[in-house]
Amino acid sequence: MRSMIAIALLGMAGAGVPALAQPAAPDPGYYAQNSAATYVSKAMSGDNYEIQSSKMMLAMAANPDVRRFAQMMIDDHTKTSAALMAAAKQASLGNSTNLLPPEAAMLKNLRSIDKSKAERLYVDQQVMAHEKALALHQGYAEHGDNPGLKAVAAEAVPIIQGHLDEIRRIQTAMGGPMQP
Repeated sequence: MRSMIAIALLGMAGAGVPALAQPAAPDPGYYAQNSAATYVSKAMSGDNYEIQSSKMMLAMAANPDVRRFAQMMIDDHTKTSAALMAAAKQASLGNSTNLLPPEAAMLKNLRSIDKSKAERLYVDQQVMAHEKALALHQGYAEHGDNPGLKAVAAEAVPIIQGHLDEIRRIQTAMGGPMQP
């Protein structure tokens, strides 16, 4: 009974957290079982978010670490997108460049936040986006249904892990996640 009350209180405590709070890490199981088409759609949306948000941040960021990271995102995700599009074409799959709702919402939040908070939000979003991307690519590399796409996913994993390590380092240097 005590544990049920504690869980209920924890749930109520989180109900008032603003939308900009650091989201929970993604559930790896959600990303492990994707069809080839779903994997391509999610991966392309993630890459496109990384590129668009990083171009925006490159134009406005003052922090040299954030600027360097943003340029790395543009360069690396342009390459991973090209590899993904080639593998998708080989598999006779479409490769939409549209953002899915989660990435579109993050980009909208980044565009609408006060400029003084934009770098921190960008860094927090990048941590979350790279956690999602890592889970997606690891899951597809292990459980995917298309050999060519599995190879692309496996090649992306160490790149994404490197990005995640770097953005976490930047986040720590900036004082941790942005507070609501």
